[in-house]
Amino acid sequence: MVVKIGNGLGSLVFLFSGNRKRSAKINLDIVFADSKSPGEKNKIIKKSFQNLAVSALQCLWATHDTENRVRSLIEGEPSGLEILKDCLKKNKGIFFLTAHYGNWEIMGLFHGYLGICPLASIVRKLDNPYLDKATKNFRTLSGNKIFYRDESPLKFVRELKNNGSVAVMMDQNTAKGGVFVDFFGKKAATPRSLALLSYRFGTPVLPLFCYPTDKGTYRIEYGPEIQLEKSGNKKNDLLKWTQNYQLFIEKIIRENPASWMCGHRRWKTRPPEETRIY
Repeated sequence: MVVKIGNGLGSLVFLFSGNRKRSAKINLDIVFADSKSPGEKNKIIKKSFQNLAVSALQCLWATHDTENRVRSLIEGEPSGLEILKDCLKKNKGIFFLTAHYGNWEIMGLFHGYLGICPLASIVRKLDNPYLDKATKNFRTLSGNKIFYRDESPLKFVRELKNNGSVAVMMDQNTAKGGVFVDFFGKKAATPRSLALLSYRFGTPVLPLFCYPTDKGTYRIEYGPEIQLEKSGNKKNDLLKWTQNYQLFIEKIIRENPASWMCGHRRWKTRPPEETRIY
């Protein structure tokens, strides 16, 4: 019933959300250029909106009897758990490289219930304080922590030194403090914190993604670990490492673009010499 209602709501958003739909069309033009027709792109956008609506309703549904309901949404045991445990043996914490793909909120809660290592997520503080409080309470139900983007990086470092994990979503626009790397062939402002801290502390970087099934459930996959070499030129290395993280996310999105939140203005911040896209 949740999936059915969510698909209906997503269809309504597709019909009436003009600005968000225009942004999604611009994004898919960047992602696919002429390799997909306008009709194919519209189908992807509609399905993306439906998936987002389903995910939101699933989160509301999971506010009660949370652990059982979260576990019921995940198909089987996540793959890559051995990779996760091997990374923890290095005792340097873990960075999870992830994106707004599938139902990332349920994925985070499920990780907390596994009890393998604590999870801290870096998020943007919501403008509405009541909504922000409710969202934070939900996200921490399985023992996870929430850090805001404007908080001191020392909090992230402390988590890593305690052999915890920090999840970084690298598929959204970074208005301040980011670097420009290619994302689907176009410069995109991207956070460099993951590369910077991994470079400094040797923290393993492990992709963590949540793949939707046809039944409204999800499969979770950890890994493979992204291992990159230092060349001795720190500035170039940070740029190269950040680029590699974006390439991994590209690969995931290309395989199933409808599972990505494609209406976000990913390319909003432009280099000084470029004009705005949206």
